[in-house]
Amino acid sequence: MARIGIDARYLENESTGIGRYSVNLLRRLLEIDQKNHYYVFLRPGFNGRLEAPNVTCRTVPFPPISLGSLLPMSWEARRCALDLWHAHFPVLPLFHGVPSILTVHDLQPLRVPEMAGARPLPLRVGYRVYYGLSYRWSLAKARAIVAVSVSTALDVKEMFSVPWEKIRVIYEALDDSFQPTRASSRPNGSFPGPLPPRFLLYVGSTLPHKNLGNLLRSFSIVLGRAGMGDLHLVLAGRKSRFEHQWEQEALRLGVMDRVVRTGYVPGRDLPILYERASAVLCVSRFEGFGFPALEAMRCGTPVIAACHGSLPEVVGPAAMWVPPDDPERIAEAVLRVLQDEDLRTRLKRHGQENVNRFSWLCAARETLRLFETLLGEPP
Repeated sequence: MARIGIDARYLENESTGIGRYSVNLLRRLLEIDQKNHYYVFLRPGFNGRLEAPNVTCRTVPFPPISLGSLLPMSWEARRCALDLWHAHFPVLPLFHGVPSILTVHDLQPLRVPEMAGARPLPLRVGYRVYYGLSYRWSLAKARAIVAVSVSTALDVKEMFSVPWEKIRVIYEALDDSFQPTRASSRPNGSFPGPLPPRFLLYVGSTLPHKNLGNLLRSFSIVLGRAGMGDLHLVLAGRKSRFEHQWEQEALRLGVMDRVVRTGYVPGRDLPILYERASAVLCVSRFEGFGFPALEAMRCGTPVIAACHGSLPEVVGPAAMWVPPDDPERIAEAVLRVLQDEDLRTRLKRHGQENVNRFSWLCAARETLRLFETLLGEPP
């Protein structure tokens, strides 16, 4: 029996992205692996349950990525006498001496300079230096690297000169509980007011690489076309410090009265949004994976997606492709999807077929095989 440490400190009660990866992968691993014992490191306040005879949950007060956590997490690894460490994000503790695996979802802090925000210049420089050095050291130290898409794997290889044979692409998937058809019993879910009768939908954060400026510009163009006077745009997702940027652009374009901002939407209510939307827009400048596109497809809603990052490999031919920096082309795609019923039917069919390519059970099996490979290697 091996003792495997899982650094799942991004797991929260309202998890997105990395947190969803952690909870789904862990649940499947605990279903298929009764041989090894898992030590799962979590932040305080997480109320979810990971129940199995071979799991020990340890609460640690340290944020996932911070200088102050590097040494204390090393102590945690040593105290548990671990045989293997799997961090669900690309930063390792210092000096723990345990064979390690990292999962890389994207390289957002380095690919998107604007993430440093409006901080003073020394802090912006420090932000990039910290992420650059900590990622480089951790990727070099790790025995293996899991990338959630080929696009992310290529970024890791090219930005940090990581040997290709060290990287394993293991796709994520949708949560099994994410299912359509529940909207009729809860017409408005947890939303404070009624949804517009006809709307386009964006699900995600308001971070700079999400490209909300061009999304709003394309929406403004669509509103100017005949027959589109009743169309709205719903923005769903957790608010960020960049909220003012899209608000200023919506005001400049004169479309603020057609934008509905929901804030964070619980997973149980997302199908309501997807099912009622006329189309879902995923026009980020880059993505590590692309959950909203798959969620829309499971709910039978057409997707308009950027031809950049991981989206082409994850969504395949089941979406309308657009260049993310061309609002006119995005608007043309929206109008085609809204006006061409045959196209909508085709996109829905291909989308639902595409979702079936991804499975958390497959991801867990591949991850467990990687664990077993590394546990069988000499130190």
